[in-house]
Amino acid sequence: MTGTTRLAPDMALQRLGELGSRCDPLNYTVDGRQPRVAIRVASPEAVAEALAVCASGGLALVPWGGGGQMGLGNLPERYDVALDLRELKAVVDYEPDDLTIGVQAGCSLAYLATILSEHGQMLPLDTHDPERITIGGLVATGLGCPRRFGYGSLRDLIIGITVALPDGTLARGGGMVVKNVSGYDMMRLHFGALGSLGVIVRANFKLLPLPEAQETLLVTFRALEEAMNGALAVRGSQLAPTALALLAPGTAERFVGMARWTLAARCEGPDGAVRRQAERLRETAASLTSDAYVLEHEETLRFWSSLQGKLAATPLTDRIRVRIGEVPSRLGELAAQLVSVWDSVLEDLVLDVGSGLAFATLAGTVEELRAAWLDLVAYGRHATMLAAPHEVKVGYDVFGRHPEGVAIMQRLKETFDPERTLNPGRFIALL
Repeated sequence: MTGTTRLAPDMALQRLGELGSRCDPLNYTVDGRQPRVAIRVASPEAVAEALAVCASGGLALVPWGGGGQMGLGNLPERYDVALDLRELKAVVDYEPDDLTIGVQAGCSLAYLATILSEHGQMLPLDTHDPERITIGGLVATGLGCPRRFGYGSLRDLIIGITVALPDGTLARGGGMVVKNVSGYDMMRLHFGALGSLGVIVRANFKLLPLPEAQETLLVTFRALEEAMNGALAVRGSQLAPTALALLAPGTAERFVGMARWTLAARCEGPDGAVRRQAERLRETAASLTSDAYVLEHEETLRFWSSLQGKLAATPLTDRIRVRIGEVPSRLGELAAQLVSVWDSVLEDLVLDVGSGLAFATLAGTVEELRAAWLDLVAYGRHATMLAAPHEVKVGYDVFGRHPEGVAIMQRLKETFDPERTLNPGRFIALL
């Protein structure tokens, strides 16, 4: 079927029911809105067919993985169909000797990590809920983790992609060879586009060896200025931690029982090298503070996985989470401003010093949170509301200030999705 055939909405809904199994729409709520139907499909071809049916029937569709990052996005303009992709969970092409893998979009990060660990390999991604977070969701949202500092972003590891389009076709870019540059633009086109141009059904990645050992050095400071000086000293050194995050006192107290500014530096690699690196990091920080602690391998894994929960776009009903981008050298000024202005409602604050990102979680009334966003949207170089109660989102673009290329993005939307079938209104500039 192609998108040129017109169907009445009721006929389109009936046809969707033939493409997959029906699910309870109550389980697919997005910002307080529920779909008319929820369908779980089991093949890339069924995804493409479902998109074509929706386009021909004038139905709005929201792709759905594990639902763990559905807090990201503007209020849906329309929402008729939830398309559950979790049955697309196969590892379809794995070449351990070549350090490459191809997986379907519904594959959970937990399952993928289990497969890769058997061969001593990994994708360097942390998540607070690996059983729920899917590969397709990670690529579609473009959200990362502090390990980006040491390994680069997930976008840098993608070598191929398959996407279902609203005209009922499957488009492919790249391949399974690391040096393949074919489809470069297509892979980056859909990365972080929130499924507004097509539904990702498969992604191929280059892999990295699983580190033999991991440790995290925790260094505490009495004041923010001292903490930022220490963080920037470590960042500018040749010690190369794979992640570098600074936790505000309240956040640090909840995570590690230290009610002070706490710098977390992650070390990964061969066992002996990790221990030497942690010791040298301790020496680097010793000139500024004497309080330092080491988390061993398993504690390190738990710490960063748990911390990721404060950086995620998990739906929130009583607080907002905002991500603010800034050059690392100015993160201290940004943090001081956040603490000074919003201390009464600032619940958590994490500075990803490696990547130049601040993650602020604020709790308060709807009026307080809307006022906070109106102020925070102007902070830093860019600001994004990762999650919030839907009442807070009304009338705002959660992606903040629009980039210069937004007109190009609008033309791409018109080209790939002229019927506004995919996630209408949820992406930047309400695309």
